Amino acid sequence: MQFKNAKWFVVGLFLISGSISSAASFTLSKGAGYQLEPLYGYETVYRDYPSPHLNTRLMYGARLTAGTDLISGELEYTKASDTEDFSTAPEKIRTEDEKLKLGVRSTYRFNNFFFATGRLGGQATKEIRKETSGGVETTKEEPVKYNPYAGASLGVKLGPISVNVSSTVIFRDGADMSKNDYQNTVSVGVGY
Repeated sequence: MQFKNAKWFVVGLFLISGSISSAASFTLSKGAGYQLEPLYGYETVYRDYPSPHLNTRLMYGARLTAGTDLISGELEYTKASDTEDFSTAPEKIRTEDEKLKLGVRSTYRFNNFFFATGRLGGQATKEIRKETSGGVETTKEEPVKYNPYAGASLGVKLGPISVNVSSTVIFRDGADMSKNDYQNTVSVGVGY
């Protein structure tokens, strides 16, 4: 009796795996696919308040990519926050940023395992700044800012899993490159 149940279990697994692979080959054209990547890394951002300076902080988020190697669309959401202390008023500034990127990317595969990717698009940034002066905290929500971005990554792919190391520049001021933001991330993607 146990052997009979095991046989049906194996037959069921065979049918399910065959159905999944048939569905994938039916719904995705050859060379097309999607990938979902959780992101983790750090970014260096330009601050013009209270005085011009750069600040480095940790960030996290997720990226969805769909298309072919030649051209794919990408949607990325990241979030970061930091607290800076100053000797004069305001004594403390906490900044919370949410960023949404929409763009395109192109991938070159060196072989079945290693690849390089270039990307470009636009980013929308929502910033909330909390200032503490003399023990009083005030909150200010900045207007949403829109900036172009460009970047590159190197990665390794093993089946549906890939690991990417990438760097992206967000162009804040075309005349002064020192005001650009820089994001460096490591991501582990899953997709077909």
